Amino acid sequence: MKVQQILEGFSNPPLELVTETLDLEVEPLRIEVANWDEFPYKPDVSVQIASNENELFLQYKVKEQSVKAEITESNGRVWTDSCVEFFLSPEGNDEYYNLEMNCIGTILLGFRKKGEPSAHATDEQIATIRRISSLGNKPFQEKKGTTEWQITVAIPWEVFFGHDLKPVSGRKMRGNFYKCGDELSVPHFVSWTKIKTEKPSFHQPDFFGGLEFE
Repeated sequence: MKVQQILEGFSNPPLELVTETLDLEVEPLRIEVANWDEFPYKPDVSVQIASNENELFLQYKVKEQSVKAEITESNGRVWTDSCVEFFLSPEGNDEYYNLEMNCIGTILLGFRKKGEPSAHATDEQIATIRRISSLGNKPFQEKKGTTEWQITVAIPWEVFFGHDLKPVSGRKMRGNFYKCGDELSVPHFVSWTKIKTEKPSFHQPDFFGGLEFE
């Protein structure tokens, strides 16, 4: 998949401008693979991804049958809430970053080699990730009923603390996009590319898809 450049030359463009530009210039990518038979529910989810020389931009749009946002601490158990995720392997091997965030913008950012413990970004590093959610930033217990929400995120390249990831045209990486909610009334585990494992697991770089930065 091609990752196009937007807002070249802009340093810290307002998130409202990022949102508008993504909607005008970047085709949404569907996240719609339900990999495990015991978890068939698929929310309506898409993501837009782009970059410039300073930041990586992500925008998720979600429509699901209930939402929850109880985790407020960085690197907390955000996957138990209504959560969207982006995993990125800069070298296309079994080392990767896992960026996970609930629907109010609480973020977990780790780096690991498959099967080994994670190293997490610091609170100070995570604080540099700019984000805005249509649901605000205050925690709430599960609300049942169809809800639509979106979150836009601008991630400084320096936050990927184990690599120099400033984009170079034609650079190829691998990654995957996810939507989950482990502790919602209807748990679900949906991905961009298919994951061929017996049990739900997103930490599977063998099944990442290709990303090429323009």
